Amino acid sequence: MKNILLSPWSAVLICAALSTLADTLGTLWWEKKENWHLAAILLLAPAVFLSFGYVGSHFGLAKASSLTNTLIVIGPILVGILFRGELRQLSGIEIFGISLAVAGIALLTLFSPRPVS
Repeated sequence: MKNILLSPWSAVLICAALSTLADTLGTLWWEKKENWHLAAILLLAPAVFLSFGYVGSHFGLAKASSLTNTLIVIGPILVGILFRGELRQLSGIEIFGISLAVAGIALLTLFSPRPVS
């Protein structure tokens, strides 16, 4: 039986989630200067890069970068909108741009020309 946590698609989501968490903690550290935020970031950083390397080894660098980096951008945007009430700070054109990023992920995911190893 395959380990679902080691599947390339799970690794994409784990990489994006870890990076989103690190971005959120980084923002909180600069706002509150609590040392545990900084310690958590320093512990998370290697895991983010190692998970990206795992994804890249399965998808190739170009596709892995497209998938993970777009999700890494969208993750903190969602945290800002949903948990920090920052939707009012976004213009219509910025919301449209975020929508294009989501569309890009969908296209990369749904129309892959080769199977993922």
